[in-house]
Amino acid sequence: MANQERPNTLLIVLIGYLCLIALGSLYPLWDWRPLSSWSPAFLSEPLPRYITRTDVTTNLLIYIPLGYLLALNLGQPHWRNLAIIPAVLLGLAFSLTMESLQLLLPARFASNLDIFLNGLGTFIGGLLSLHHGRWLRGGKRLARWRHDWFQAGSRADLGLWLLLLWAFSQLSLRPLPGAGWLKLHLRPMDVPPSSLDQINPDWLLAVSVEIVAVGAFMTCLLRPGRYAAALLLLFISAFMLKLLAATLLLKLSVAGGVLSLETVLAFVIALWLLLLYPVSRRRREVALFTLAGIILWRLFSVESPILPERSVLNLVGMASLVAAFWPWLALGLLLWPERGAPPTPLPDSDELDD
Repeated sequence: MANQERPNTLLIVLIGYLCLIALGSLYPLWDWRPLSSWSPAFLSEPLPRYITRTDVTTNLLIYIPLGYLLALNLGQPHWRNLAIIPAVLLGLAFSLTMESLQLLLPARFASNLDIFLNGLGTFIGGLLSLHHGRWLRGGKRLARWRHDWFQAGSRADLGLWLLLLWAFSQLSLRPLPGAGWLKLHLRPMDVPPSSLDQINPDWLLAVSVEIVAVGAFMTCLLRPGRYAAALLLLFISAFMLKLLAATLLLKLSVAGGVLSLETVLAFVIALWLLLLYPVSRRRREVALFTLAGIILWRLFSVESPILPERSVLNLVGMASLVAAFWPWLALGLLLWPERGAPPTPLPDSDELDD
């Protein structure tokens, strides 16, 4: 095997990821057309009249890990650059196979643009694999940071994975309570409302509740003495995540509208609430209350509170699905006590000044 680190593990991960891409590319897996209806004409067709940023981003990002894994499996540790070309060729061949099979599915659409974007994503993944050693060293530093800042145990590990899922859910471009019913609010913060009736109270409330819930949930995983610093880091990261998601999925002329006056004000309100000493002392109760409130809010406000109506075949649809399940998962984790784990100590009176 080409890679000496964990060849069997890398191969298993590669096969699993190929299966996930195939499942997403060929969903739904029924109602196939006869093979005689297949034609290679789609390869020479003109580009689609309408090219959405969501589709471009989806096709690029999904194939970047594939290119990374292919390069790791095909290349020697010190000669991994030689594996980029065969990795790209294999990625293109796999993409061509998926697009060709989509011609036989009435619910799917084959596109030569998708093949190009998939190949470009594979190439980017191959380039990233050239720095695999640096990523591993960065992962070790991240593990030390996790040990210094967060509690030990599997419950904290699962909580951190849930925070990563929440970061992915930001690609839905809407706050967790609003995912599924709240319209996207795109008024740039440098264009203030001319009157109070132009303020969007639903968006303000939804973002406030989301950030309070996520902030309180995250602080339940912390070691003592990290409360204020971790909150500040979370708020900066969340703000940048929302801007990054908008930049990836929206036109640049309107991307800044996601960070409207209501969004900024919601962040300020959430940070102020979480820094209050009574709230910091009862962080677990605050997290449970807000997460339960989000679930009830969705149950009574969304027509499909569990499975969003958006297609899960693109990033926005998958992010909306994650946003629908995230409050349930976070609430379940907080209610599930870890056996043998010591209770989370309450913050000292001067903890907020650390």
